[in-house]
Amino acid sequence: MATISCFHCLEPVITGERFRLTIAGKQELFCCAGCQAVAQTIIASGLDDYYKFRTKAAAKAERLPTELLASLQQYDSPEVMADISQPQQHGTEIELAINGMSCAACAWLIEKHLSRQVAINKVSINASTQRALLNWQPGQLALSEILLLISQLGYQASPFIADEQESQFKAELNRFLKRLAVSGIMTMQVMMLAFALYFGEYSGIDASHHGYLRWISMLLTLPVVLYAALPFVSSAWRSIKARQLNMDVPVSLAIYYTFFASAYATVTQTGEVYFESVCMFTFLLQLGKFFEYRARAQARDATSNLLKIMPVSATLLKDDQQHVVSARRLQSGDTIMVKPGETFPADGVVLTGNSTVDESMLTGEYTAISCQPGQPVLAGTINHDGLLTVTVSATLAHSRLGQIIQLQQQTLHTKPRLVEKTDKLARYFVERLLLIAAATFALWYIWLDADRAFWVTLSVLVATCPCALSLATPTAVTCALARLNRHGILVKNAQALETLPELSHIIFDKTGTLTEGRFSITQINRIPCSAGDAITDSNLLNLIANLEQHSEHPIARAFAGSLQSKLQLADIDISIGQGISATWQNQLLKVGSADFCQVSAAQLALTGQANVFVTLDQQLVAAITLADSLRAGTEQLISRLQQQGYQVGMLSGDSSGQAAKLAGELRLDFMQQGCSPADKVAAINALVTKGHTVLMVGDGINDSPGFNAAHISVAVESGTDLSKNQADVLLLQPDIGALATLLSAGKQTARVIRQNLGWAVGYNLLIIPLAVAGLVSPYVAVLGMSFSSLLVVSNSLRLLKNKSL
Repeated sequence: MATISCFHCLEPVITGERFRLTIAGKQELFCCAGCQAVAQTIIASGLDDYYKFRTKAAAKAERLPTELLASLQQYDSPEVMADISQPQQHGTEIELAINGMSCAACAWLIEKHLSRQVAINKVSINASTQRALLNWQPGQLALSEILLLISQLGYQASPFIADEQESQFKAELNRFLKRLAVSGIMTMQVMMLAFALYFGEYSGIDASHHGYLRWISMLLTLPVVLYAALPFVSSAWRSIKARQLNMDVPVSLAIYYTFFASAYATVTQTGEVYFESVCMFTFLLQLGKFFEYRARAQARDATSNLLKIMPVSATLLKDDQQHVVSARRLQSGDTIMVKPGETFPADGVVLTGNSTVDESMLTGEYTAISCQPGQPVLAGTINHDGLLTVTVSATLAHSRLGQIIQLQQQTLHTKPRLVEKTDKLARYFVERLLLIAAATFALWYIWLDADRAFWVTLSVLVATCPCALSLATPTAVTCALARLNRHGILVKNAQALETLPELSHIIFDKTGTLTEGRFSITQINRIPCSAGDAITDSNLLNLIANLEQHSEHPIARAFAGSLQSKLQLADIDISIGQGISATWQNQLLKVGSADFCQVSAAQLALTGQANVFVTLDQQLVAAITLADSLRAGTEQLISRLQQQGYQVGMLSGDSSGQAAKLAGELRLDFMQQGCSPADKVAAINALVTKGHTVLMVGDGINDSPGFNAAHISVAVESGTDLSKNQADVLLLQPDIGALATLLSAGKQTARVIRQNLGWAVGYNLLIIPLAVAGLVSPYVAVLGMSFSSLLVVSNSLRLLKNKSL
């Protein structure tokens, strides 16, 4: 029996003939009430041509439009409207992101449907970017009603808030299109006149007509050289003023060299004119630059995707009332409500409710996380199935999401050393190219063929422009950074990608890195002494909890649940990686490692596996044993790294037998326990001195000295304040196996850069002698240069699509 497809979305109909509609006198079947309602809206609006011209199936309608109204009304708040729209001279303008569009017919359908509303002044939809630019009168038609109109057609729309970078990209893209249009149109016009001049040479043409066509050609070429080609000469002039030579210098010379020579021939009525070559050359260059810009934008857009998940509005709870406010205006301490399916508008802590949360957009981990009262939540993550009230702990700008976006943009604006090296190489090529071009002109003009000297020199200038060489490294680095971001790996220092392939040693911290860092107290071994005998276990734990409140170390969290009452502590001092001390009731209280608490060897032998010691006035009061489980995937990661030839070791501040036991279980190549921060730095420096390249992995809390000593530093789940972390790379997900992804990305990026540089240098070495010999025409030279650049960019884009990263 043949499968019946839904008339709207073309999916199989498994509901029988329950949902049907008469269209053009014929009964059509639908898979659900949503598709039926959407089709009915389209037909009732007189837009049934949509079904004739669409090239792809429409998106399936998941919910009835009336069910969306309540959630859409949040956008009508004056405060929210002020953040997401811009007042214009005639009406208000807003940009919408529209999901579900599959072809140009979808854009046509939405435009026609919205244009019938009197309150909508103008609507323009771009099907490729899935964005709509809308100008309307909010006083006559609410934004929620417009979004509902779009949802009635089967599409989901929401306000799109572009950042400054997005706005700059759009403005630059518009400039590209305008220049491309000017050079393209003028090329066609001037080419027609050139054909008339060429044929006139053979069939005969009146001298006055000949001069007239030349003058018209020159006038039509002026917009090209004064507008379309202006970016080339501006860039060339800036580089010359800076006493540097970039790729636009030979390009500008070629364009204006040809134009002024042709203009001179027109004015003096002697020689040949090549205005059509100027226009076509500029058009082809602009076309190549345009495609190159679009290709590079794909990589940049991939790193900017987090902007699209930044929430627009929030439900603020104030005086037991719900108020829809702008998410950007939430303050620390506010209480908000987050409904199922909504995006968290700020970092916070759950007050009431139970749910599961999707954090994949931040961490790359697609397993939903259970969320209960007291647990933290992050802005940009999605609440799945429970109603939650949350206390805001950080505003949207200072949230983990905001920090990630800020760090991404900082990284993309940092120029790695390898990029600087290739830029220098490109400038070297330009200098030599200009010398070769001058020598070529002299050779052809004096000894070979003076008539061809002009064109051969032009071909040399164009064909050997090292654009591809300059693009070889930055495009690969940008694509690699974008791919890593998708996997929850944030590279703060782009130099790290250059160093990753050279690594020989990988060093791990223990607590919070190889282990979960979620400690639990398993044993309290009390040591008889005059200072602590009067203190009960409960009061001792309360005392420790009061002191550990001032520390961010994972061990401190083990005592948080033991806090019963507030105690007065003074002179609190933290020794990084060792412990914490304070004055309590005129006694010196210390909590930390055996060395920090000055535990004797005899006492240490009696305490066994204890890893936290407590002293009062230099008397050992207790030795506490904490349990910490191994991170999931750690054993597989260590084994994989060793198979790839890395030397893997551990430097731990834990002086108990647990560190040695863990090193044995993981079969590490080397291990050092009881390390102070200075000891870790000394161990790393010893490896560096021997010529090894070292990567250190830590939890980012007390590993800063070691991070600075290593060539590359990686922080695992570094906490909320990412911007203060000194690591080169941050793993935003709990899976430590992401380190293997980082190392793989480094190797693949290096391979792509070598391929790009090999092609760029090889192409120039091949084309130079051919161009000098006069075997490359100017048109072929332009195409070759553009193809070379696009090939390099396309090769780099493979890093974005590589599934093995």
